[in-house]
Amino acid sequence: MRLDDADDVGCVHVRAWEAAYRGGLMPDTFLDALSVAERAAMWSRILRGELPPRTTRLVAESDDGSVVGFGVAGPAVTAAAPEASNVDAGELFAINVDPDDWGSMVGTDLLTAAVDALGRAGFTVAHLWVHPDNTRACSFYERRGWADDGIRREEDVLGVMVPAVRYSTTL
Repeated sequence: MRLDDADDVGCVHVRAWEAAYRGGLMPDTFLDALSVAERAAMWSRILRGELPPRTTRLVAESDDGSVVGFGVAGPAVTAAAPEASNVDAGELFAINVDPDDWGSMVGTDLLTAAVDALGRAGFTVAHLWVHPDNTRACSFYERRGWADDGIRREEDVLGVMVPAVRYSTTL
């Protein structure tokens, strides 16, 4: 992911959330208020910052070079579940694909690249957090060898409390 990807990543971020979290997973008022410009500005700030050690930021591009998905992975954040922390744990922080490209293997390719990067960074296990009612995402991860490991949390996502279940896989 490069700084000049920020606008496209912001657009994919909003489109993916609007499509994935409608129907009660997140409030419609929250989803309606998402701003591509604000997401792009957030990604621009992130991409201007120093890349933390053992972290990777990925984009998937279409044949014409436009961004159709992105992923971010790095050292697991243990504050949300310190009882389940593991010094050798990596985490998939984000994977979002433009809804027009769902089912096209973009998500699989991003997940594979993120897992490979975590393995190369020396992690032995990887975690990710997913809304327990996001059946599409849960099924996607399960088909690729990830499993619900029983850890739960509720997280403040931009002012909205969202339940999450942790999925894990061995690297």
